[in-house]
Amino acid sequence: MNNVMNQVQIDNGTIYYEQEGEGIPIIFIHPPGMGRRVFDNQKRLRQYFQIITPDLSGHGASTSRLAEDIVSMYVEEIRKILKHEAIGKAVIFGYSAGGVIAQSFSIKYPEMTSALILSGGYPIVKSIGLHLEYNLGMRLFELNSEALARILAISHSNDQAYREILFDHMRQSNHHYWYQFYLQTLHFNCVEKLPMIKVPILLLYGGNAHWIHFHKRYYKVCPDVKIAMIGNAFHQLPTKEWRVVNHLVKKFIEERIAQ
Repeated sequence: MNNVMNQVQIDNGTIYYEQEGEGIPIIFIHPPGMGRRVFDNQKRLRQYFQIITPDLSGHGASTSRLAEDIVSMYVEEIRKILKHEAIGKAVIFGYSAGGVIAQSFSIKYPEMTSALILSGGYPIVKSIGLHLEYNLGMRLFELNSEALARILAISHSNDQAYREILFDHMRQSNHHYWYQFYLQTLHFNCVEKLPMIKVPILLLYGGNAHWIHFHKRYYKVCPDVKIAMIGNAFHQLPTKEWRVVNHLVKKFIEERIAQ
């Protein structure tokens, strides 16, 4: 099946996204700078589900006027994509800092959320390691954004061709959006709102990414949570551990969401 690049007009620009497959919709939300190509391997799920992978504004070809609150802006972009596609409810999948957008969406629009999946998710940046990761990334970004893009591409795949795809896509990202996405998710905190998330939640963590899975403790207040630890893996699960991720996503949706 050939992928279809769609677009939706927003107040101050255009959001582009790929859509493949049929069935229960899953929309994937990328981290700062990376764009939709970080989910290339999740598109293999199109034989079971409807897969939507947007470039949030400031990534890929997607454009808008940068808002003061970038988290809320991205939440509205997700809502507008779903509304444009006449999708009443979707599984919201957020990877890394993209999970901040996913959690915010599920809290603001519970009626549009059928389930929440977080890969390397956190409701607040609390561990020393994650603080350090943010600070180093933001500092390197200020010094040499292309070097950061190259490091991210290398860390996300052992395949040289895919590394180049990720790197080239990151080079399209708008620097102001990239930095603000970093900055505002660093200071994000929805801990007190977590009990508001009533839908089934799947948390995916790399067993070796201690500074990330440290945050799983906060989700104990949510009524319906499943935690999957992927042993001998780090943070880059959607790309480096895509077979396991896709299997867990398929199993979770089939077991927890009614057709």
